[in-house]
Amino acid sequence: MSALAHFSRHIDTWRLTPDGEPFETRSSRLLFVRYGGKPAVLKLYKPNSDETRGAEILRHWGDRAARVFEADERAMVVERIVPATPLVELTASEDDRATHIWCDTVAGLHVAPAPADWKTLFDCGRSYNKPYPDHPILTRAHFERGRTVFFELCASQSPRHYLLHGDLHHDNVLNDAERGWLVIDPKGYAGELEFETASFLHNPTPEFRSAKQLERRARILSARLGLDSERIVRWCFAHGMLSALWNIEDAVGDVGGGIESAGAAAELLGWIIEYEE
Repeated sequence: MSALAHFSRHIDTWRLTPDGEPFETRSSRLLFVRYGGKPAVLKLYKPNSDETRGAEILRHWGDRAARVFEADERAMVVERIVPATPLVELTASEDDRATHIWCDTVAGLHVAPAPADWKTLFDCGRSYNKPYPDHPILTRAHFERGRTVFFELCASQSPRHYLLHGDLHHDNVLNDAERGWLVIDPKGYAGELEFETASFLHNPTPEFRSAKQLERRARILSARLGLDSERIVRWCFAHGMLSALWNIEDAVGDVGGGIESAGAAAELLGWIIEYEE
């Protein structure tokens, strides 16, 4: 099978011109194309992808998100962001600036309430409903405390729910020369805005997984977006444990990173996790 074979039907249907070589992520196959002469990206969803409703989400968000040119149940064509500088490139030397840019982006993104009947944060945490995976780094105590806190937060959310990205870390916020900072690759969950901060808080590198760094960032997010600072930190804890759980399930990534960020959140909250003897 040729490299372009997966894309041929959509190339023909939407009259696209290939403009590069195909590449892949865990959830998608992608190809740079031209759409009516405009630079764009053709994105095909892999089986069991968690981004299959991405076009609906991007359209709901409007101008702070990548524009959708075409979409069906299997694929979409979105604008190609140029030069696509990710927010992560600012963190090493200008993390306060990066944090404020993230806040600006989120404030423009989450304006309208979530559409009715969208999947919720309870769905996002469904891995907590599975049996404990018996892992040497993610202990049973981690798993149980993470699950308890996650579902307590879900049950006590503020009434105003937005259509959240669900994975809005630094690499999913890209700079476009004409339109500024834009968001890509949404998962899409209806929930309170405090949850959206979790992926941002414990990324992109281990140096930000400390109580001091977490407290600084959380203070900015709370002030800029009018959020409950304690709930921000509690979501960071629950999401950190959940991230570790996802990495165990997928057999990829750094299990310890999520646990480290959760540990920083627990330190800020004054929590002690009781371990089994």
